[in-house]
Amino acid sequence: MSTVHEKNRKDWFDLYSGYIILAGIVAVVAGFGVSRIFDSWGFSAILPIGIGGGAIIGLSTAAAVRNKWFSTEASKRKALVGTNVAVMSIFAAAIFAIVGFLNNRHYERFDLTLTGKYSLSQKTENILKNLNKPIVVTTLFNPGEMFYEQIVDILKEYAYHTDNIKLQTIDPLRNRTKVEELARRLKISDLQLNTVVFECGEYSKHVQQNEVIEREYPFKFKGEEAFTEAILNVTQEKQTAIYFVTGHGERLFEDFDRSGISGIANALKRDNCRIAPVDILSKKKIPDDCDILVVAGPTKPYLTEELNIIRNYLEGRGKMLLLLEPAAPPNVPTGFRELLAEYGIMIRDDVVVYVKTKMPLFGMQTVAEIYVGKDEYAEHKITEDIKNYNTILYGAASVGATPPNDQMPYQATVLMNAPDGSWGETDVVNLKYIKPEQNREEDLVSPVPLAVVSHVKELPQSVLKSHPTMATDPKAKPQGARLVVFGDVDFVSNEFVDNPGNKDLFRNSINWLAQKEAQLGISAKPPDFRKAVIHPVQIKVIFWTTIAGIPVIPIIVGSIVWWKRRR
Repeated sequence: MSTVHEKNRKDWFDLYSGYIILAGIVAVVAGFGVSRIFDSWGFSAILPIGIGGGAIIGLSTAAAVRNKWFSTEASKRKALVGTNVAVMSIFAAAIFAIVGFLNNRHYERFDLTLTGKYSLSQKTENILKNLNKPIVVTTLFNPGEMFYEQIVDILKEYAYHTDNIKLQTIDPLRNRTKVEELARRLKISDLQLNTVVFECGEYSKHVQQNEVIEREYPFKFKGEEAFTEAILNVTQEKQTAIYFVTGHGERLFEDFDRSGISGIANALKRDNCRIAPVDILSKKKIPDDCDILVVAGPTKPYLTEELNIIRNYLEGRGKMLLLLEPAAPPNVPTGFRELLAEYGIMIRDDVVVYVKTKMPLFGMQTVAEIYVGKDEYAEHKITEDIKNYNTILYGAASVGATPPNDQMPYQATVLMNAPDGSWGETDVVNLKYIKPEQNREEDLVSPVPLAVVSHVKELPQSVLKSHPTMATDPKAKPQGARLVVFGDVDFVSNEFVDNPGNKDLFRNSINWLAQKEAQLGISAKPPDFRKAVIHPVQIKVIFWTTIAGIPVIPIIVGSIVWWKRRR
């Protein structure tokens, strides 16, 4: 009877053990697949791997014992070979699992391109680092669309820098249900395809394909600018209100000509700013919601009434950015000299002369451009991240800072200087007719300041030592007006704003005035478009080498072989 039961057990084992081991292998593979799909090693992944692995090892060991694989020399060798293969397989699987686990926990991305094509700008990284709200980013692109892979790749880079961005993709052609669910949730009746949707709480922003790609040849990818703008739009509940003063010959942000400043105004809009004009004389006040007042190159004097309105605005902790127009006649003061002196800022009626170019037969010549490099920037948050980029000014007046004194509540500091050897030429009237020469008694000698910032003084060190908690308490810090003054307005005009550091210097100044420290830094890089320029001679060499040269080689080799055999 016992022999029959033993035979039945053997039959059961022999019949089903192979299937169970196969099921164990499937469970292990499925568990690993689940871990990759959800990008985590959760219970749903570890459970099938554990059960499947246990079944494989247990049944394999039982089969070895039952079949007496180690009873004879031949079976021992066979069993050893099988065991060796099994152990090596387990080791390989373990190594694969460990690598996957480490990759999941310590994921790193490297951009090895020369220009950092796939890296985000420092400004975007700063914004992502300070992101404290969860954002869901949904792509509604047909995978066959141009730049689809590039769009997904840069969004992965965004998600790589912060855990607050969750990325999901929906194929609108194959998953219409999810598209309709998204449209219902966003309360949009005509949700367009080929769109990237950013959601943060009750706010959402749609970035369409034409905002990401510049369709004119060569095609340019502008994804980072559009996506960073969308993140600012959905996370910042309040836009920064910037008013540009009009009525005194100032540059206009609606002017798209070369002398206009529409380009920099559009850049501010991408930073989630609201732009509007203001005529102080007609309004008799600065708008109550004004965060920053911009005066861009006045050529006519301000009335005392207007200056008093601006003074009252600054005394109420207002923020102002002033761009001077050095081409204005020096005898036509704009009226800001006395006002800015109250904040430690000095305006001079001069033009900065920069001697740079050595011309044959004429010697060193002055040029209109003033190149400000890393040696000319002063230490300040505005210039901290742009020192590797040149700012180019086109004629400027010198703007200085008065020495600090105990009676003045404001502290002015120089933001940048002109290169060594420059001077502030005071004989502006004859500058067009004669070659300027430095007069050390009348002209301002190097260093010549080109921009100044002013803000209320920090708490004295004696106070901070006696009350250490005040050093880290934002409410304890003195509050007051902030000002940034540049001696030139042309560097932000449409003609020159695209120079390497010009736009970032202006935007950093605005963000510093708005106290948006997280938005300081370098903006997105312009699209990197490269083309190979081939000289006509090189074209001929390529043609004759590929069309005539390569086919001739086997003919010559064949001829030599034929000649040798013939002999």
